[in-house]
Amino acid sequence: MDTFLEQINELQVLQKDLVSIHPLFAEHYPVVVAFESLLYIYDYSSKTEQYEWVKTVPDDLNIPDECLAAFPVHHMDERICAVVTDAAFQNFEQKVYLFHEFVHCYVYEQYSHISERLEIKRRMEQIKRVTWELDYEFPYDHEMVVQRITSLLSALKSGDLLQVKEARVALFSSLSEEQGEYFNWLEWNEGYARYMENRIREQWGLEINHMGDSAPFNRLVFYECGSEYISLLIKEQPELHTDLEQLFEVIQTERVRGRG
Repeated sequence: MDTFLEQINELQVLQKDLVSIHPLFAEHYPVVVAFESLLYIYDYSSKTEQYEWVKTVPDDLNIPDECLAAFPVHHMDERICAVVTDAAFQNFEQKVYLFHEFVHCYVYEQYSHISERLEIKRRMEQIKRVTWELDYEFPYDHEMVVQRITSLLSALKSGDLLQVKEARVALFSSLSEEQGEYFNWLEWNEGYARYMENRIREQWGLEINHMGDSAPFNRLVFYECGSEYISLLIKEQPELHTDLEQLFEVIQTERVRGRG
């Protein structure tokens, strides 16, 4: 729909201001909008320096309501795409989530080799469980885990990096190897996207996103813990802002100590 194209191109103009936050925003990725059982697919043209409509096809991906995601789409020859619904265009604040998904597109293109190192990913591929990142049975309700995540969130709010690291070691010591690896992966992958999203929010004077910072916990706790920890780490080591491989190594440190 032309209204989606117009809004995507309005965002594309704003995106130029975000290159000052991170060079990844110099890149552009296809956008798929699911609306009324159809997929409206747009791609960036380097010739016109704008997004253009590519095709409209039936929604054979069964995109759920209010979807915000990034994954390879077969209609675009398995290129990584930002996949959203019309809800992403309801207001300016919702549109920021599209840039969150662009961060995921960038990470997928530049750092997919990191996920190949994960034991949990190998195990899930063996049993053909493709949705494990969304629905892994993490012990969100386990009393000890809840207590230690709460302590970690408190430490993160204090900004005391030593206290944060101690809280992380305690948390990982109460998780299995697989649960800990899942935590690390999500806090790096989703936490970094949330971290970047919040830098954008700061630049545009929007409220910082802290969804997931209180019990009962769910998957959003990884976004919050990851984002806040990454923010503290980058204050200490500014190069981690753009060196995501090294950032992943640093994030794993407390899990290794916690299993020792």
